[in-house]
Amino acid sequence: MPVCRIYLFTYKRNDLLKRAIKSLIDQTFTDWICELHNDLPGDPFPREFINSLNDPRFTIKDHPVNLGPTASFNLAYSGCEEKYASILEDDNWWEPDFLKEMIKIMEANNQLDICWSNMKMWQEQPDSTWTDTGKTIWPVGNDRSFTWPQPKQALGALHSNGAMLYRGSKANNYQIPPNALFNSVEMIRERSFEYPIFLSSNTLANFSLTQITNQSNSIVEWAGTQTMLLASYIQASNNPQAEFKKLLQQYRISKPSPVSTFFLAACFCLKKPALLINFNVNDWYKITRWCAVNITKIGAIKKYLNKQANTWDHLKAHTKQFESV
Repeated sequence: MPVCRIYLFTYKRNDLLKRAIKSLIDQTFTDWICELHNDLPGDPFPREFINSLNDPRFTIKDHPVNLGPTASFNLAYSGCEEKYASILEDDNWWEPDFLKEMIKIMEANNQLDICWSNMKMWQEQPDSTWTDTGKTIWPVGNDRSFTWPQPKQALGALHSNGAMLYRGSKANNYQIPPNALFNSVEMIRERSFEYPIFLSSNTLANFSLTQITNQSNSIVEWAGTQTMLLASYIQASNNPQAEFKKLLQQYRISKPSPVSTFFLAACFCLKKPALLINFNVNDWYKITRWCAVNITKIGAIKKYLNKQANTWDHLKAHTKQFESV
């Protein structure tokens, strides 16, 4: 049996798919199999291209209906017999030593279930060429082990889908609601991880900033999901009042300011008016401005939260309890 199963997901990106596949074939670690999922029914290219490779390590699964990115990615967390698994997205690509180095990290620590590498960021140009931004997601030269919780996880995520290795036996613990916002899948899924998780700061993978994205640009959906993430994080503390105050102090200097998210979390999810006392004059100025600009969206955010009740329940169930300091 191969050591690692690769889940490769594609949708309408046939040219980029070839680059991703080449990066997999070029891996110095070769004991892998790849399960390619085509989420565009009726598109023959992925199957034809895989067949042209004549490489038995590849299998193709054409989805009979479009599942969407969140439900598709859940397939990578249905569990597998291989010791390790990883996700390769059609717009990203790996450096040749990605699998070798990630597996080396996991083999050295049997208590580790999740590791991921740093990623170099590339910008797609209108003419379909690519420019190295000179940026990486994490600073280079600072490998880190993370315990739960980290303040960044209140509204964000640490790991990257496209640069992660995880144990196949643990994969089914990481599924999330299929209707969850795709922009936030890493943030939501991370709540289910066992800790510590490990970052290799070496840039072993490449992240694409594409001209066209599968992510939603809806203010309502993003605000609603951020509200659930923040509220579930605060609720997991043994002292929500203290945690709300501490996080607000840390986040109020961020740009763009997420102070309005704290307001929405207090009112819509936590339903604790007493938390509002933590806002200062400048906070209330930002909240008032945000409400004035988005007055027509506030009702829609509340409706979205009702529609996403299963995501809220999932976050409450999977966000681990912690002590607020």
